[in-house]
Amino acid sequence: MSQESSSVCQHCAAEKAQREEVSFTIKYALGLFSAVMLSTGLLMEFLGFPELWTYVPFILALLSAGRWVIPSGLKSIIRAHLGISFLMTVAAIGAMLIGEPAEGALVMFLFYIAELLEEKSGDKVRKEIESLINLESVTVNVKMDDMESCMPPDEVLVDQIIIVRPGERIGLDGIIVKGDSTVNQAPITGESLPIAKTLGDEVYAGSINFDGYLEIRVTKISKDSVLSRIIHLVKEARNDKAPTERTIARISHVYTPVVVLGSFSLALIFIILGAPLHDAVYRGLTLLVISCPCAFALSIPISMVSTLTGSAREGVLVKGASHIEELSKVTVVAFDKTGTLTEGNLAVHEICLHNESTEEQILKVAYSLENMSEHPIAEALVDAATKIGIQNTQADEFYVVPGKGVKGVVSGEPYLVGSKQLLDDENISLDYPSQHSCGSGTLVYVVRDSRHLGTIALVDTIRDEAKEVISALHRKGIKTVMLTGDNMSAAIPVAETIGIDDVNAELLPGEKLEMVKRLSENETVLFLGDGINDAPALAAADIGVAMGVIASDAAIETADIALMDEDLSKIPRLIERAKKTMSIVHQNVVISISVKLFIGFLAMLGMISLWVAVAAGDMGLTLLVIVNALRLVRKNKVPDSVSSIQLERSNGH
Repeated sequence: MSQESSSVCQHCAAEKAQREEVSFTIKYALGLFSAVMLSTGLLMEFLGFPELWTYVPFILALLSAGRWVIPSGLKSIIRAHLGISFLMTVAAIGAMLIGEPAEGALVMFLFYIAELLEEKSGDKVRKEIESLINLESVTVNVKMDDMESCMPPDEVLVDQIIIVRPGERIGLDGIIVKGDSTVNQAPITGESLPIAKTLGDEVYAGSINFDGYLEIRVTKISKDSVLSRIIHLVKEARNDKAPTERTIARISHVYTPVVVLGSFSLALIFIILGAPLHDAVYRGLTLLVISCPCAFALSIPISMVSTLTGSAREGVLVKGASHIEELSKVTVVAFDKTGTLTEGNLAVHEICLHNESTEEQILKVAYSLENMSEHPIAEALVDAATKIGIQNTQADEFYVVPGKGVKGVVSGEPYLVGSKQLLDDENISLDYPSQHSCGSGTLVYVVRDSRHLGTIALVDTIRDEAKEVISALHRKGIKTVMLTGDNMSAAIPVAETIGIDDVNAELLPGEKLEMVKRLSENETVLFLGDGINDAPALAAADIGVAMGVIASDAAIETADIALMDEDLSKIPRLIERAKKTMSIVHQNVVISISVKLFIGFLAMLGMISLWVAVAAGDMGLTLLVIVNALRLVRKNKVPDSVSSIQLERSNGH
């Protein structure tokens, strides 16, 4: 069954590749035939053949090169939506009718070559998206009792067990239930190094299993896998046009009719001024050819899709071209603190003792009460107590005060462990006001029967790359802001360590939203958060970026941009890529318009021939902007076969 399924899929892929190859072969053959006929006609002219005879090869050259162009141009008349094909059809046939068959055939031939160039460049971008699609497994091995069955991924159900051997690609999202291995998640997260995976760890479709046998319990059906969602969103993003692209699209609707009218008017003006009919019509046709908007109309989508697919390959999911243009304008980056600038794992940093209490006593009380809570602060306190061997004393009573701490009775004594706000609510004053801000970080107070015993300072580990990321943003002239719900004593040390410009602490989600709105009034704001707790701020920012969302469907859906892993360094790179993309877009638009205006001016003066206008103002210019746009296409590939893995190992990886 395995061989049958695999052979069927391979046969389908082979058929598709064969059809594409035949299509390209036909197009190349027509182009070659057109070139031969064009050369034959020019040779016959040179040798002095009768003019009627030379028309035959030129007409054949025009018809073969215009196999798809001429029908498209004629159909556009019926649809009353004149396009580029119409302009070229009129120019080529018009040249034939005024006694310039070589010019007419050459115009169509050069335009046909430009069309092939466009198709090949579009094919290159399509292959970038196909390379993401190719990460999806054709079949997966499903464990059924004591047997294996090879099935397409979309037929596998949740909770079924799939088997993945060394060197194979993981076909579906799931949790490891047997085995351990090293897994390359680069296709999903862009991480450069493989990740060790063992029992209970999540793995994702498209990842590569390096060196261990794995049995994986499927947690999502094929169409809901992280990889499938990425592919779907990248495809959707192609339809989201940047403002610049939308502007050009709107202009294009009226552009061609205006060009046709302008060319006709130019010919008419020269006839009125006494120019020969041939010269007047020739100048009008030349202007018609030069005015084709191929170059700048094509360069923008190629640039945008190249950036979208290149970013996805690095584990950055951008939801559309409009966000790329916004990214290029970012002047402020606002960060959430916990879990974004920091690791999100609190640890006890310092304990300040009061009223003759001991460190062991403080931690024992904290352990007894917080052991019954699942709050991150509780986990940090319990972890600190167990590390020094403190035994848990069961609390007689236990109450949670949401957002403030816990209260309870331990060994017959009433205690509370919580924030300063909890102390204020209970009308408990600190015996040592100077110790109110004991230590730096998140402060937790321990009180027995209204008597302050001690203060525990907890800190969150700052991400290794955070300082360099802030420096990189500053070098780009971008202001950085911290928006956090944590207290100021915890926020300030982090901000000072990494160099954040401005700190806003103790913010509720609604207050974060208001801060982002206020910043957005005069700046272009990118907000980076966890995608769930920060959802209002993410939605309000000009660009909302959710970080570390590989396992969060909600974050992938709601953010404008999703970082699949927790790598802050991708933010400066993403902004730089957006700036480069828009720079190339603007270069191409300026170059296209400038060259066309210059050649158009020469055409009006009768100083340029029809075929030179096409060669320089259409085909040559189109090639130039395509090459410029394709600089954005990423070349890096992820090893996807056993041979690639073996090669890496042989090189010491």
